[in-house]
Amino acid sequence: MKNRITVVTAPDDVLMDGKRILAYSLSVEQKKMISDLLYNFEQHANTIIYVANGQEDPRWVLDKKQKCSIIIYNAEAIDQTMVGYLAAQSNSFYFGELRAINSINENRIQDEAQLKNIMEDCLN
Repeated sequence: MKNRITVVTAPDDVLMDGKRILAYSLSVEQKKMISDLLYNFEQHANTIIYVANGQEDPRWVLDKKQKCSIIIYNAEAIDQTMVGYLAAQSNSFYFGELRAINSINENRIQDEAQLKNIMEDCLN
């Protein structure tokens, strides 16, 4: 039996129990990778995924960051201030190349297998 996966975008939120993921400024391919992995997991908890495209109010992103077990972001996003902030979080993982701050966060996602391991650790 599959558990519920709830996708939330700005300015919304949900009041339900579950593991939470923030997906920030991801490409279509990166979103699909996460979606496919979530769909195929034998989850033990409901999952809430906050999807931010980088155009919403930064306060919404910061609020959701506080609630999430894991943050997955695109290091090559336009808003490099937000990228720098997310890079400083211990529960953050990224696609792409961090520019000037690559020594701060070494949690680069190299491939789908690595992302699967990261997400399984977080969600189980």
